[in-house]
Amino acid sequence: MIKKQILEIIKQYQRFLIVAHIHPEGDSIGSQIAMANLLKTFGKSVRIINADAVPGNLAFLPGIETVESGIDAAVEDITFDAAVILDCPTLERIGKVKQLLGKGEYIINIDHHISNEHFGNINWVDFKASSVGEMVYGLFKGSNIPLDGASAQCIYVAIMTDTGSFHYSNTTAATHKIAAELLQYNINPTKVYEYIYETKSFETLKLLAEVLSNLQRSKDGKFVWFKVTDAMLKRNKLSHQSTDDFIDFVRMVEGAEVVAFLREVSHGNTVKVSLRSKTDIDVNKLAKHFGGGGHYAASGCVIEKNMEEAEKLLLRQIKKIFQEQKQG
Repeated sequence: MIKKQILEIIKQYQRFLIVAHIHPEGDSIGSQIAMANLLKTFGKSVRIINADAVPGNLAFLPGIETVESGIDAAVEDITFDAAVILDCPTLERIGKVKQLLGKGEYIINIDHHISNEHFGNINWVDFKASSVGEMVYGLFKGSNIPLDGASAQCIYVAIMTDTGSFHYSNTTAATHKIAAELLQYNINPTKVYEYIYETKSFETLKLLAEVLSNLQRSKDGKFVWFKVTDAMLKRNKLSHQSTDDFIDFVRMVEGAEVVAFLREVSHGNTVKVSLRSKTDIDVNKLAKHFGGGGHYAASGCVIEKNMEEAEKLLLRQIKKIFQEQKQG
């Protein structure tokens, strides 16, 4: 069994680096901290390093102070025997932290994206798992190491955020059973929800209002999309992380089957696209057309064009996918 193999491999190495994808969120950060706690119980040396900073709404997590971000001279001097890559379908998704790899370290790839490229020395890819947090929970169970309260809270947040508070289609009976066990560790679900979803700045809500007032949709109403430009962020003095959950509001549009969020990056020369499907449309297929990927119902990609050109390309491709679905 793959979990047992990973646990045996862990015993063979002493110094670990734990990495997640660029622009980390609840699943990646929660899974990293819990994974680090598991490794430490084995007596291992652990560093958690990501390319980008931790979102402000995760600052309450126990152990958050151990999560480092950015690459500097001190970080480049790090030595490790093995790297645990979490929640990344490709190695490129770890961003600049990739500079630390390639020195003969053993790579453990743990992910739940259907588009995962199996880039590790060992690959545990379970696209039926609701989250990587759910998979890290499985490692705790497989190791027979008692789950501690801090790890329980981190795993709960990982699962909660990647399932949209347990209402996305990736939520299963197993997901609820795990969440029920985690709640026995004195986790306050109301407080956790408030930290994650109900702590927004005045400026963030002003930007959301602007976004919602400029929604666009196809003639049949099945495709809805919205845009956030660098100018909009600068005007409100916000970062890209402030907009991460905007797509959840747009998913509410009645009749929408696919929702897209186009976010301008790299000084307007590149557009990051987040995609969500509410029906049987496979947005992973759509994302892969542009070199991205993810899940059947939630995927993303990067289009190296300006906003106007990226929008045209996306509209052309989504129209093609809807036509293919109609034809059977």
